[in-house]
Amino acid sequence: MLLYTKELVAPRAQFRRGLLRFKRHPVREKYGRMVCHLFAHSTIHGMQHVSAERRPRVRFFWLMVVLLATISFLVMFSVLDHHHNEQQLVSIVETTQLPVYKIEFPAVAICPWNHVNWLRASRAAERFLPHNTDAYAREAFHQLLIGMEQMTFGKFESLAEVSKRNLSSLAHLSIRKLASYLAYRCDELFEPGSCIFDETSYDCCDLFVPEYTENGQCLVFNSLISENSRKKKLFNEFYPLKLSTAGEGSGLQFVLRMNDSFLRAGTEVPFAMNLMIKEPNEWSPHKRYHLYSNTENLVSIDPMMVQTSTNTNKMHPKKRRCYFDNERNPNFPLTDMPYSRSNCIAACLQSSVLYHCRCTMPLFLPSIGYTRECSVLDFPCLYSHRDVFGYVKVDDQELYINDSRRGQFCMCPHSCNTKSYYTYLNVRQFIQPNTTERRQRRISADIYYGRRVLTKIVTRLQYTFHDWVASFGGILGLYVGASALSFAELAHVLGQLLWSLFEDLCASFKTNKLRVNNI
Repeated sequence: MLLYTKELVAPRAQFRRGLLRFKRHPVREKYGRMVCHLFAHSTIHGMQHVSAERRPRVRFFWLMVVLLATISFLVMFSVLDHHHNEQQLVSIVETTQLPVYKIEFPAVAICPWNHVNWLRASRAAERFLPHNTDAYAREAFHQLLIGMEQMTFGKFESLAEVSKRNLSSLAHLSIRKLASYLAYRCDELFEPGSCIFDETSYDCCDLFVPEYTENGQCLVFNSLISENSRKKKLFNEFYPLKLSTAGEGSGLQFVLRMNDSFLRAGTEVPFAMNLMIKEPNEWSPHKRYHLYSNTENLVSIDPMMVQTSTNTNKMHPKKRRCYFDNERNPNFPLTDMPYSRSNCIAACLQSSVLYHCRCTMPLFLPSIGYTRECSVLDFPCLYSHRDVFGYVKVDDQELYINDSRRGQFCMCPHSCNTKSYYTYLNVRQFIQPNTTERRQRRISADIYYGRRVLTKIVTRLQYTFHDWVASFGGILGLYVGASALSFAELAHVLGQLLWSLFEDLCASFKTNKLRVNNI
């Protein structure tokens, strides 16, 4: 008899490793399976191993790798975002070969040292003084003309003697109208037929027009400040004029003359000129050159253009440290001039005169609204505050320089788009051919570009939004291995989870409602 022991033994139960689960969580298992299924084909590196791997140790390893990569990504992203929020500016040389015909030829101002033509002094007394003026008032008027010979803004030392007199009889005088009447005319200063621009001969009075500057009334070429200059632009679309060539004899040439009969007998003011090279929209530059009698002056100009990129428009002007043409500096009063540092300083000085003396000086500075013009009665105030008007303090100067002078502090950043003119003056002495011409002294000038090209510097943001996106994509791909599609996948996963959760909540709500109704 054969015995089959296996048939007599009951089959042994198969137990899994680990603890037996007596209570299941169907909702948790459902969403766990959903997440694993959704991340099984994800483009984010490592998530496939975390969701599909069944071995706990391997899954834990890949989970730590994903977490460390994510933390590294967040750290690098914070550094990138900090650099972007810093908004650092960088200046680069865009080109050194920009043709000079791309910019306007600079404005040229000629200002005599002696502002009074004494041939019109007697007629000025008849025109500006009443007929019944006494001898004391006429003497005061004469002293006033002497004081106006060298008067420029901030240098009011010539008013010391005039301010001591009783000038109440001259209170009605307009200093600006008087100075304009006594100023030298174009035909009185320029040699006829001596003005040449771009190798073309012009009438000097067609090129140079009267204009107010910090040196008083001057004769200015290629400017846009005065009303007469702005009228030229209305009739000539090519104004301000440009120049395409360089070298001696290619730019602006003129000859100035001075007859001793124009000067006051015994005057100590020599026949000389102040030369200013400035932008067409600039009131007065801070740098001036002296042209002396019987000299030939060769002025070479090397312009340089500085522009600020439009990607800095969203930056605050204080952080950018410059203003665009369409922006308004709160410290720049409302005038008809575009913003620039020199224009802002001129308006700031005019506001300082208005603050200290309750009047303005349109003879030297841009006018501000409907304000009273300073009269001879304000000369003592102007003289006592000459140390304020004649010295402009720069930003944060007092933190580094111990300066006892009062001066005037002006908050005037630079303009975002400027042109700088680096000038080189070469002077040669005239040789007089004979003694008969010594009464009529001359000054010759030739102003030209030193090169046909100029340097253009562009200031822009070091990190723009496009740079931020590119760097963000590089960091994201390096540490996480993700792309823009990965964000779409995450959105898809979250959307499905939320929708499934919403459906479960709605089903649970309906079930509970049916139970309540059945009860």
